[in-house]
Amino acid sequence: MTNLKDMHISHGAKMGVRNGVEIPLSYGDTAREIAAARKHILLTDYSHMGLAEIAGEDAYEVLNTIVGGDVSALRDEQGMYTVLLDEEGKIITDVYILCDEERFIVMTEWLKGDELRDLMQAAVDRYKDEFSEIDGVKSLDGERGVLHFEGPYSWELMAEMFGMDVVGLPFHEYMFVEQDEILFRAGKHGEFSYKLVVPVARFAEVWEQALAAGEKYDMVVGGLEYQRQVRIENPCWDPSALAAYSRCPVELQMQWALRYTKDDFIGKSAIEQRLAQGVTRRAVGFEAHGENAAAAAPGDAVYFGDKKIGEVMVCGTIAEDGRHVGRAMLSEALAYADVGPLRLVTVKGDAELRTTAIPFLRNFSFMVNPSEHSYVDPAKPKHLLEQIERKKQAQAAAN
Repeated sequence: MTNLKDMHISHGAKMGVRNGVEIPLSYGDTAREIAAARKHILLTDYSHMGLAEIAGEDAYEVLNTIVGGDVSALRDEQGMYTVLLDEEGKIITDVYILCDEERFIVMTEWLKGDELRDLMQAAVDRYKDEFSEIDGVKSLDGERGVLHFEGPYSWELMAEMFGMDVVGLPFHEYMFVEQDEILFRAGKHGEFSYKLVVPVARFAEVWEQALAAGEKYDMVVGGLEYQRQVRIENPCWDPSALAAYSRCPVELQMQWALRYTKDDFIGKSAIEQRLAQGVTRRAVGFEAHGENAAAAAPGDAVYFGDKKIGEVMVCGTIAEDGRHVGRAMLSEALAYADVGPLRLVTVKGDAELRTTAIPFLRNFSFMVNPSEHSYVDPAKPKHLLEQIERKKQAQAAAN
């Protein structure tokens, strides 16, 4: 655990273990933390993320043999999201890969840096005759860690802390800040989101700087429990919710994270065989209706008439509007949006289910334009709705 642990505990954080690391799960009010991520800024300690690096002229070639995405497409200061598969074509973990010339940093929530290092080292050993220009493979656990800033105004806080270049930083690109610290724009929940990769020795110092700078933005400090809700609203790979039902990227509708046009990678042949045979089921979003909709739970059966066609994998209630939503694994023929009504069997009785596209939210970050809006500058509207209202008021005053 980072040297933030004592500070988290002293401020009343509820601690738990994620990816083998003791980490804050909540600061006492998860609903407040979720609201911060959706409406202004949430700061969380992402010390659970495993980090490792591989360097050398052939580093991208080696990585390309073990990840589903095409690493050769990356350029300096770019990142990508993809997955690692096993030989059966099942997801081991999702990863971010950052390109720093001939060095690549790999990050994930679900494996330790040592495990990432071992996977990459095994590939280096396997292809040592073909790809010999490798300078080194190492874990960054205990050396680097990650602070996570998420919310519609996280860009504004990052710009205040690290300069206006942040405003123009594209999704899945990064910039060096301070000396060798990395600010990576990436997130899974539909809002502006940044991961700050810093030396562990500077964690507490940077944390305190962020708290001071974030006060005027009403930034909230939180833990990882908020993820459960936001990952229902904006679905993504989360093995704690999905792995019990499937780890197949075809069934989970995650083929967009793979590139079949590149050379062979671990799991590719198994996936291609599965595609040729055809899958019998796929994941799809749904909304549940009726008096028993709120009772829906993972494992609940879904029926078309009297025939069972699948089951619920994950579900919950949208805080903003009270809709009961989730994802189900259904028979392939019915795993499309706007199918229904289907019958959902809960412990309290039947509910009506209709499939729908995901995500379930139109994220508030879509209402915020960094070139026109500001949370702290009163001369600017905070978001599009306020901008429209100001225009209406100005027009009314002019008339």
